[in-house]
Amino acid sequence: MNKRTLITIIPAAALLLLAACTQDEPGGQGNELPYGEYPLQIGGVTIDVESSAESWSAEGPQTRVTEDNTDGKSSVWEWNGSEMIGVRLGNETATYTLNTDRNLITDRQLYWTSTAPATVAAWYPTNETVNLSDQSERLAYVLKAEAPNATYDNEIALGFKHQLAKVRVVLNGTQAALAQSVEVYGYTTCTNNEGTPTASGTQDWVKMKHTTYADGTECWEANVVPGNITLDNFVRINGQTAKINDDFPTTLASGNMYTIDLTVGEKITDIKDNTTINDNGYYRVSGGFGQTITVTGDNPTIYLENANIIVDNGIGINITGGSAALKVQGNNSVSSGNNTGIAVSGGATVTIEGSSTADVLTANGSNGGAGIGSPLSGATAGNVIITNVTVNATGGGKRQPYLGGAGIGSSSSGNCGDITITDAVIKANGGAWSPGIGLGYGNTTSPSIGKITITNSDVTAKAGDYASAIGLPYSEGMSGAVPDYKVGQIIITTDNLETFLSKLTAGGTANSSFATYAQRIGVGSHGNTYFPSILNQDGSGPWEGVVINGTAYMDGVD
Repeated sequence: MNKRTLITIIPAAALLLLAACTQDEPGGQGNELPYGEYPLQIGGVTIDVESSAESWSAEGPQTRVTEDNTDGKSSVWEWNGSEMIGVRLGNETATYTLNTDRNLITDRQLYWTSTAPATVAAWYPTNETVNLSDQSERLAYVLKAEAPNATYDNEIALGFKHQLAKVRVVLNGTQAALAQSVEVYGYTTCTNNEGTPTASGTQDWVKMKHTTYADGTECWEANVVPGNITLDNFVRINGQTAKINDDFPTTLASGNMYTIDLTVGEKITDIKDNTTINDNGYYRVSGGFGQTITVTGDNPTIYLENANIIVDNGIGINITGGSAALKVQGNNSVSSGNNTGIAVSGGATVTIEGSSTADVLTANGSNGGAGIGSPLSGATAGNVIITNVTVNATGGGKRQPYLGGAGIGSSSSGNCGDITITDAVIKANGGAWSPGIGLGYGNTTSPSIGKITITNSDVTAKAGDYASAIGLPYSEGMSGAVPDYKVGQIIITTDNLETFLSKLTAGGTANSSFATYAQRIGVGSHGNTYFPSILNQDGSGPWEGVVINGTAYMDGVD
């Protein structure tokens, strides 16, 4: 179906800046008209945006074309105030310019010389040669319009149609983002014979424009001379020729768009529903998502691309085995309504990585679940690695029934493996009685946490009541004797210790009878009645304490 979108309708008087004709209408068809008395009247200009089943402008705007808000798919030509079109009436031609007032101004007026119907032709651009070689900044166009059976006594509408063929390359796969240039092989120039393009010049690689559409789809586009192509030498990426499927057309027609989908690197599978992963594949989740993603083994990579994962009843991302990598792209969030946001169980590892700290991941736990760390139910957590990304993590918890999860670390009544943070921006908030980064609060028979290593990172950590900012929770209030804590060393490397410490907020103290007060880095508050022994990670000796820039603080840092 052909669909035309009106650019502008301009009254003939405004177009031509001429007074209306007042002489009597001539009679008979084919009678001669006095020259200079019957000007060509152009009442409107349109562009055909659906010249084939796969229209040029489907699913988003083109360069120099603006999206039509009526359906979000069609487009209208975006005139910039200096566009020139050629117009022919009989043997006479003229050039028209759409000025900044959106009126057509002509260099010379065209006049009817006969009452007989005629075809009025128009074309864009007016250049006789069109350069196609470098379209990396803007696409090249050849447009043509014909108004058949036009008559001297009626305004005409010029309906332009695309005369080149559009090629769109969509890249998928693990290395798609590494593409710096995409090119198609074709003629670098064409001769523009009043809107009819003919190949000219030499054939070479034509640079394509990188475009991102409103739905987030990225592609590369160029307009080429219609004709035959060779599939094994038609597209190249970063200078390397790409393989195109054999079913792709070998002849390109004017006005049609041809989409080439290419996988660069490993194929990425989009996650659409509740998914269990146990392989070394590559996966992607984007947009709103409401079901648990579970990893049970192997070493998968999951791309989070502007994803918003909200699971009301269960864990957002649940890593029970293997070593999963979460690649953060854009602004993302993962949250649970009653558990840990991103859970990693004992023996498993999660690596959270961005391309820079402009990539953001927000992780929220609830009901005693950590933002990132062990699941609830007293489970042991695996290892958490965070690098080159911004992470906002909040642990859930409340005073009753005595539940508290760390922002990054363990949930209530759970243990925690090693936590390694490098070149990252971290904002971590602990739940009730829990640290921003470290071991969550709750009854457990053998509380333990691995090493916490923070290197060259901007960390803001805030504890719940009476807990440390980085390290251990509040330990008073548990029934009976407090079990020994097995704690790995906390190792911090920072360029500015004063600034680093200023962004850590411990949970304070309950009253002066406490045996210890919560430290910014180290132990939380505990009372005189029940208090734990703080041992090293394997329980063979005393805790090894905190090391900052090579200096040991055996009792932690206030």
